[in-house]
Amino acid sequence: MNEKKFGWCFIGSGGIANKVMTDMPYTVNGGYPAAVYSRTYENACKFAEKHGAAPYRTIEEAFNDPHVKGVYIASPHTSHKEHSLLAMQHGLPVLSEKPIAITYEDASDIIKFAKERNVYFLDGLWTRFNPVIRQSLDLVGEGKIGQVRSLSASFCIYKDYNPAARHFDPALAGGSLLDIGIYPILFACMIFGELPVEISAMADYAPNGVEHLLSMTLRYRCGAIARLFSGFSNNEPQDACISGTDGYIHIPYLWKAKTARLHLLNSPDDDEIIDPGFPGFGYQFMFDAAMEDIIAGRKENALVTHALSLQVMTVIEKVRECIAK
Repeated sequence: MNEKKFGWCFIGSGGIANKVMTDMPYTVNGGYPAAVYSRTYENACKFAEKHGAAPYRTIEEAFNDPHVKGVYIASPHTSHKEHSLLAMQHGLPVLSEKPIAITYEDASDIIKFAKERNVYFLDGLWTRFNPVIRQSLDLVGEGKIGQVRSLSASFCIYKDYNPAARHFDPALAGGSLLDIGIYPILFACMIFGELPVEISAMADYAPNGVEHLLSMTLRYRCGAIARLFSGFSNNEPQDACISGTDGYIHIPYLWKAKTARLHLLNSPDDDEIIDPGFPGFGYQFMFDAAMEDIIAGRKENALVTHALSLQVMTVIEKVRECIAK
């Protein structure tokens, strides 16, 4: 386990907070949970006992812990803006779970506030830091598969319908779009680097009216098309395929990729396997990127720029308009 050098204040102690903690020991920069604030003090204490953080009854007390160097927002989607702004008001660097906000307007407010206060802010689009994804994007940028003509990306995972669960609760911004649809959308934004010129989408809805199956089609200025899916009402391979004139790159488990396969038309029997090999889920790469930025005094990350965050939120907003009932 790495030496504890960079203390994080965890806001939220639920599933995602505990999941990222499995990768925290792999961080190069020695990240660790110094403080935790949760919806209830009991929840904060449970997280603290498990992971060695100091629990706090108020968010301000957690921010003021002397060991805290950055804040990780892992609260429900609907609280991300409130907690991000409050942390930055305290002058603390912020790494916020995706989506950084519910709407484009709120996301824009967060980033504007970060710039005004000259405080570091990073959108937790952790897939972008995954070594498999980075190597795949490098191959695309080098023209290895020729001109990119299409992208297919899907993240569908069945969830039993429960209107009280956060995945289906409209009060908690339920639906697949913000929770897992953001991953295929991120892929399209990463691959094409610009907003589409045309967006169409259709959805099916759970009994309470929350979208639980979503199809999106994005057309780009170059003529390329992205076909994206997300849903809680079905299961299918959570894969991405970047297709070009000279070949394609297939990425299993697009959101937590461990390997990818490069297939070239001129050498169909000699596929290249991208397999950097790393422990855990891969959250450590996002945390290390944030810590390196903060230590260096940067206010924005070079891979997940503020512009990329707003691009993702713009597509989300357009899709939401398409499927509005």
